[in-house]
Amino acid sequence: MMNPSLLATSLLVGLAAATAAQAETPYERNQREQLEKYQREHGSLPPDVEQRLRWEREWKAQHPGQPLPSAGALQKLHRDETSANIKAGFADMRARRQAELRREHQMARDHQARQNAAQHVTWSPAQWQAWERQYDLAQQRKAQDYLKAVELSGEMARKEKEREEDEKRWKQK
Repeated sequence: MMNPSLLATSLLVGLAAATAAQAETPYERNQREQLEKYQREHGSLPPDVEQRLRWEREWKAQHPGQPLPSAGALQKLHRDETSANIKAGFADMRARRQAELRREHQMARDHQARQNAAQHVTWSPAQWQAWERQYDLAQQRKAQDYLKAVELSGEMARKEKEREEDEKRWKQK
């Protein structure tokens, strides 16, 4: 026969586990399972989830016993941190792009120097300056062409959407 205190303890543990299981909604269970899967596959949680969990831990430590604010409220409380992260991310992206552009420029310059060497030609500093100007103009044209292509793509997408909406209206009549 079991000890009554052991039986009561096991019942309380079972009841607590059952209550905890019932407290989880299907949405919460799905979210938890997705996070567990991500963590298994990548070895850690996504950065935004780690940040939110850290904010929740900080809130619980600084405000014991108080209800946890919503994720949006926590985000507003950490607005400065979020802005700093966005600015740092943009600065990193810009630095990577600038480094990429410098590499491309150096590759183009090295290519031109190899062509000159193959033809046994030596350029003066003025000729290299002219080449630099031409390179810069070509890069500017490339950027303008890209912007035009993006604009045309958007325009084509808008026209396609309008055409589809017109077809729907005609089918409804």
